[in-house]
Amino acid sequence: MKLPVSHLVPGMRLSRPVYGQRGQMLLNRGVELTSSYIKGMREHSVLAVSVETIPSGMGFSGQDAELVLEESIRARAMASIQSWVETNRKQDGFASVVESVTMIVDEIVKGKVPSGGLAEISATDAYTFAHSIDVCAFSVYMGIHYGYKKDSLMVLGIGSVLHDLGKTKVAPEILNKPGRLTDEEYGQVKNHPAWGYEMLIEDASVSVSGEALEIVLNHHERYDGGGYPKGLRGDEISNMAGICALSDVYNAMTTERVYRSAFPPNEAYEMILTYGDREIKYDLVRLFSTSVHPYPVDTLVLLSTGKVGCVMRTNRNLPFRPVVEVLGKGEIIDLSEELSVVIERALVPDEAQAAYLGLADGYMM
Repeated sequence: MKLPVSHLVPGMRLSRPVYGQRGQMLLNRGVELTSSYIKGMREHSVLAVSVETIPSGMGFSGQDAELVLEESIRARAMASIQSWVETNRKQDGFASVVESVTMIVDEIVKGKVPSGGLAEISATDAYTFAHSIDVCAFSVYMGIHYGYKKDSLMVLGIGSVLHDLGKTKVAPEILNKPGRLTDEEYGQVKNHPAWGYEMLIEDASVSVSGEALEIVLNHHERYDGGGYPKGLRGDEISNMAGICALSDVYNAMTTERVYRSAFPPNEAYEMILTYGDREIKYDLVRLFSTSVHPYPVDTLVLLSTGKVGCVMRTNRNLPFRPVVEVLGKGEIIDLSEELSVVIERALVPDEAQAAYLGLADGYMM
């Protein structure tokens, strides 16, 4: 389960590694958290981490859990794009970015599932780079369900990983501002698609396809014409740009930020379902609804029985009815078969922390 750093307590154990702003590993999977580790993560501006759902020795089976895309692959990709940008976008550095995107595409083609977000467990100063990797992974995952072949997946992946390149020209204090942006500040943010596009076409040492460039330029355009920078509408926006837009919005919504808490994945999912032929082309929203899931793996959920469960696997055809394991019981329930049980909601951080501590004390809510 993912928890904000503010909700961590000593004794919790990491279920996934924690990375810093350079893509370096700060703490590895399996490390038991201490007060000093938690303090260190705060000092490194880490906002949230993934911890084991069950305290050590409580008997969580984890059997048949879905295979998720490794954070190590995403962290390597994040370091590649950050290094490329900070060395003034040298050609040899871009080759490393392409290699990283290739690894992400290959792993997802093999069946790995993007779950959670590297942006959520990365230092705030590196958010733009970590978010770009997560958007790339989600876009490629949706692209596979759309039917794209390897060459098209690479175009989609390259365009998506570069979609926020222009934000490197926006002041960090604007990107991380806790309060409302002024009109002038928002104007700078709205310039980032055009800035990224210009940075790429003016750089003779980097070769990016026209389709990938269109993703960079148009990922904030909206189906009803209400987007930017050009106010395109309808089919003037490519499907690849639309897929990237969906990934961008979903990852941003579900990521912990300095100026707001993350939305639970199911709430973000349901909000995006309302976007059809308004914000995003309806067919792409439908694609999102069948490829991304409202309750990702490791989400803690309250069941209609009053018990708490942890999502182990998703059911693509019935996204609101995954396979869960009841905490403290070792009981596996496939909600696509056990129709008398439903998910009432995902647990908020306070409730997730309480469930964890309750198990540690031998009590189940």
